[in-house]
Amino acid sequence: MLQLKTDHVNLDLGDEIQRMESYTERLRGIYQSGAYNEAECSINLAKDDAILQQVHALVQQKITPSLKYSIVVGIGGSNLGTKAVYDALIGYHDLLDVNRSPRMLFAETADPEMLAQTAKLLSSLTSKEEVLVTLISKSGGTTETLANFEVLMNALKEKLGDAPLDRVVVITDEDSKLWNAAIAKGIACLAIPSLVGGRYSVLSAVGLFPLASVGVDIIRLCQGASQMLDDCFASDNLAAKSAAALAAQAKNGRIINDNFFFHPELESIGKWYRQLMGESIGKEQSLDGQVVHAGITPTVSLGSTDLHSVGQLYLGGPRDKVTTFVSSAQSADVGIPSERVFPELVPMIDGKSAADVMTAILDGVKIAYQKAELPFMEVSLDAIDEQSLGAFLQFKMLEMMYLAKAMNVNCFDQPSVEDYKIETKRILEESK
Repeated sequence: MLQLKTDHVNLDLGDEIQRMESYTERLRGIYQSGAYNEAECSINLAKDDAILQQVHALVQQKITPSLKYSIVVGIGGSNLGTKAVYDALIGYHDLLDVNRSPRMLFAETADPEMLAQTAKLLSSLTSKEEVLVTLISKSGGTTETLANFEVLMNALKEKLGDAPLDRVVVITDEDSKLWNAAIAKGIACLAIPSLVGGRYSVLSAVGLFPLASVGVDIIRLCQGASQMLDDCFASDNLAAKSAAALAAQAKNGRIINDNFFFHPELESIGKWYRQLMGESIGKEQSLDGQVVHAGITPTVSLGSTDLHSVGQLYLGGPRDKVTTFVSSAQSADVGIPSERVFPELVPMIDGKSAADVMTAILDGVKIAYQKAELPFMEVSLDAIDEQSLGAFLQFKMLEMMYLAKAMNVNCFDQPSVEDYKIETKRILEESK
């Protein structure tokens, strides 16, 4: 599934990991219970057969051979995890496979141009069976999400003569205002366990239903996540190790965590992690109410692209970063041709594959970081497939719980995010 190396964080992590052992006991107990009555209960999603059965039953009802577009209407935790998996497996290559369907589209922000172009696309449909709209809002009252949904449904109504509510699935907290309104209109609903926060919800119906709608093997996704939890709680706790490294480096002023992906299709995984870390760790107050303004800033880089944009900054700039390199042990077999257009240029690539070139670049970067005495970790996925992605997602969500414990903050709330939401609704109300 994946391997983690922390050899080059340049710190002894033993004491930090030991301090996390009591928390491991708590997490292990929650995992063994399978219940959803603790803040950390998202660790039980991957092995919840009831959720998988509900998702598969609804997929059987809603997915037709005519389906062209599965549209996810959500933002933040209601969207990023799904997009991360989709882009890693399928979406990054969408433009290269123009005949593939169904495709997944994301209405994730209230951008007029995006909405106009999506509405134009919907006007090309000939049947409601060609579209499926998944509306996701944990609270049931997310401004951007509901605005986007209404625009898209109106476009479908104008094309088809009526809003096709039987082609809508709502995923929200059970008994939220959205849940009750959808049930009243006969719209199919899937529930998010109430204590599972949005950024920890990718292995709930939030991610599983839309991913299954485009053919992703969600069983293997969950199996990868479950195996990661089993391993962490039984033997080699990769999540605790990674969290200990990040916490220790933060104490030494390394308050930026750069996640350097050496596969561009994993960029959306980095964006998912950016929310996970940003909302979970960035807190004004500690658990005991002290004003601490804690946080580690997550950034996303792509190899080898960003070596030509910010590599100079990383290697020569401020020593305020700890880097996590992410790569895959398996890749496509693409060889450099023996008869080249410019054989006299960079002759060292003769007889090599594209994977050989990328591996040499990654190895070269790690050597450069070592020489510059820059701390880094390495995560290697067995492959870019459902099982490895499930393991990575669960690894990072568990890592965040340990990291929050080490930094003495609550990783399950986001009080400051609510500030902009309140002001947005006030402005819209006043402008009526």
